[in-house]
Amino acid sequence: MRVSQRLDYALRALTALAAVPVGEYVVAGDLADELGLPRRFLEQQLTSVAKRGLITCQRGAGGGCALARPASEISVAEIVRALQGDVLDVPRITGSAVSEMWAEAAARLESELEAVDLSSLSKRQAELDAVSSPMYYI
Repeated sequence: MRVSQRLDYALRALTALAAVPVGEYVVAGDLADELGLPRRFLEQQLTSVAKRGLITCQRGAGGGCALARPASEISVAEIVRALQGDVLDVPRITGSAVSEMWAEAAARLESELEAVDLSSLSKRQAELDAVSSPMYYI
C-alpha cells in the first residue's frame, strides 16, 4: 500500500498552516517554497481541500490560505477522506474472509487517523524543526 504524493503534500501543507496564527493567511506559492514542494501541484491540492471546506482562501493583498477551523478539530482521517474517499479502499465482497480482513484493517486505520489532528502534527513538526535547526554560539 502506498500513500500518494497528493495526500502527502496536502498533509504537509495543512500541517504548516496549522502553525499560522488565526486570522493570518499564507500565499500558496510561499508555502510551497517553504516546504520545498512544486508550486502548481500544491496549489491543486489546496484547491481540492478548499472545495471540501478544510481551508479558506482569500484573494488580493494580504490574501492566501488559512485553515477553515481550528487545527485541533481537523483530523488526518477527514483530510484523507476529502482527497481520496475511503481511508483505505477495500473490496466489499460478502462471504469472503479476505474481504473481512481488509474491512477490519480499514476500520483500524481509520480509527488511528481519526485520533491524529493537525494541531498535534504541527506541534510535532515544530519539535522536529527545533532539533534540525542550526545552533549558533557566541
